[in-house]
Amino acid sequence: MRSLPLNVLVAVVWALLAGEVSARQLLVGFLLGFGVLALFPRALGSGEYLRRSGAWLAFLVFFLRELTLANVQVALLALRPRPPLNAMIVGVPLRVSGDGPMTLLAALITLMPGTVALGFSADRRTLYAHAIGTASAQAARDSVLRVEHHLLRLGAPPSPEVSA
Repeated sequence: MRSLPLNVLVAVVWALLAGEVSARQLLVGFLLGFGVLALFPRALGSGEYLRRSGAWLAFLVFFLRELTLANVQVALLALRPRPPLNAMIVGVPLRVSGDGPMTLLAALITLMPGTVALGFSADRRTLYAHAIGTASAQAARDSVLRVEHHLLRLGAPPSPEVSA
């Protein structure tokens, strides 16, 4: 049995045994199931599931931290009487490929205040983004590349033409 369905099955069985099928009981059951999968990864074949779950959790923590910092930076710019906006359009060479990962990258950087994805080059190897409030064009590129790096760690396929 695959690890995620097994984890969900343990959560449902836990909630049924507890006599209360609620979000709280399902969460407790899911965490218990995850604990069992973590205790016996070789026997249950859950090593890859645990690795991917850890990568998603790390990505969530990273993105929430970046989102918070971007909100604070833009709020501080908005509170200044004459903010130095340093508006620029930058081209960011991409390592990620595929419609889904590229769309996710564009959506994630657009969610962050101060950055808007404008589009991709014709060969789909460069993302163009508008950024404000960054010190330089390289700093704007680096912020997009940090998000791309974490997406690649989640398992997004890298572009075969560009070396990692």
